[in-house]
Amino acid sequence: MNTAPHRIDVHYHIIPRPYVEALNSRGIEGSTAVKFPRWTPHKALKHMDRSGVATAITSLSTPGVWFGDAALARKLSRICNEFQAQMVADHPERFGSFAFLPLPDVAGALLELEHAMDQLGHDGVVLLTDIDGHYLGDPDYEELFAELDRRQAVAFIHPHTEPNQRRRYELFHPLLEWPIHTTRAAIDLLYSGRLARYPNIRYILSHGGGTVPFVAHRIVAGLELEDPAHNGDQGMGLAPEESLARGLSLLQGLYYDTASPGNAHLAALQEFAGPSHIVFGTDGGWTPPVQTAITIKTLMAYDGFDEAQMKAIERDNAAALFPRVKAETPILRSRAA
Repeated sequence: MNTAPHRIDVHYHIIPRPYVEALNSRGIEGSTAVKFPRWTPHKALKHMDRSGVATAITSLSTPGVWFGDAALARKLSRICNEFQAQMVADHPERFGSFAFLPLPDVAGALLELEHAMDQLGHDGVVLLTDIDGHYLGDPDYEELFAELDRRQAVAFIHPHTEPNQRRRYELFHPLLEWPIHTTRAAIDLLYSGRLARYPNIRYILSHGGGTVPFVAHRIVAGLELEDPAHNGDQGMGLAPEESLARGLSLLQGLYYDTASPGNAHLAALQEFAGPSHIVFGTDGGWTPPVQTAITIKTLMAYDGFDEAQMKAIERDNAAALFPRVKAETPILRSRAA
C-alpha cells in the first residue's frame, strides 16, 4: 500500500482566524455542537502528511458567511477566498481551493465568483445546500448557475446549519439532517431542471451524497408527473421509463466523496455511481484526526474496489477535475514539517 502522500482530498475545510474572530464578535462560537477548532495551515499540512494526502482542495464550511447582512457576507467571503489563495501561493503542490460565495446575495456572488476565479485562481466553488431558505434550485440563482456552466466550474456541495436555529439534540443535525439537506439539494437541482440545463457544471456531493445513492430510484419516480413548465428542459415529454432513466443518469453523473460513508454506503456508491464518480474526501479541518483515520481505514478495508479503481478514487478521478493538481509526483515530506 502507498503510504507516501498521494491522495487528493476534495473535502478539507479551512477555519481562518480572521473569520473565527468575526463570527465570535457576533456570538457565534462554532458549528452545531462543535466549537471552532484551533486550525492553521501548518496543522493542516501535518495532518495531510499523516493521512497520505498530497493535495487538499480546501473549502469554508457551515456556518458560512450569511447572517442577514449582505455587506458582511461579501467581506467574509473575500477574507476566506484570499486566505485560501495565499495558502495555494505558499504551497501550490499541497493545496487547491473552492471559492465561497455570499449567497443568497446573487449580485455579490457573481462579483466574488469573477474575482475568485479570474484574479485569485480558485479551482472551483463550494455551495451550501441551503441558505436562509434558498435551496440550490431556487429561481433567484439562475444567473449564477448559468455563469458556473459557462465557466465549466466544479461545484462542491456541502450541508449547512443555520447558526441560530434551535435544536433539541445538537448532534442530530450533522448526523442525520446533513445527509438529508444534501439529498434535498440534489433533488432541487434535478427537479428545477438545472442538472439538465447546465451540463458543464461538475458537482461533488459531500458525505457520499447523503441518501441519494440509496433512494435515487425513489427520487426520480415522480419526474414523469412533473409539469414541463416547472422544470424547464428536464425532458418531461418522455415516456415514463425514459424519464426515469434520464433522471438516474443525471444523478449518476454527479461525483460523490468518501467522507464518512461506511461499508454499506460505499457499496451503494459502487453500485449506483461506479468507481469513476467517487472521489476521496475526509472532512479534514473540522473533523478530529482520529475520525479522519477511521474514514480512511474504512475505505481501504472495503473489498469492493480493485487496485485500479482504488487508485482512481484516491487520486485520478479528482485529478481529472482539477488539472492544476494532476501531477503524479508524490510529496514525501511537508515543507512545514
